[in-house]
Amino acid sequence: MAMKIFTSEQIRKIDEYTIKNEPLASVDLMERAASRLFEWYVSRFGRSERIMIFAGPGNNGGDGLALARMLAKDRYEPEVYYLRLSETTSDDWKINKARLEKETTVPFIIIENADQFPSTEQLTS
Repeated sequence: MAMKIFTSEQIRKIDEYTIKNEPLASVDLMERAASRLFEWYVSRFGRSERIMIFAGPGNNGGDGLALARMLAKDRYEPEVYYLRLSETTSDDWKINKARLEKETTVPFIIIENADQFPSTEQLTS
């Protein structure tokens, strides 16, 4: 089976269609996407792996925040690195950020410039 890769515009249209026709709130669609990735991840990786989640201010970043929350609740130890690309975030991102803070103690590190990126060298060995 070949993997299909969609453009961001195609993904936006797919999301809009799903929200309109299921009906499903966009934050619930985000939860569903994060849940599927969570299931995939835990079926392949143990708790000893370092998990670094890089998230921006949009809905894809919100997916990452939801994933971090799910992993933490299952005793994984994710770290979230927030790339502050602007001062605004999506509404669904804000919901997932609040859930992450309320339900977990996941480290949330803000990155504002390239010098603040953590080393990922140990991840490749």
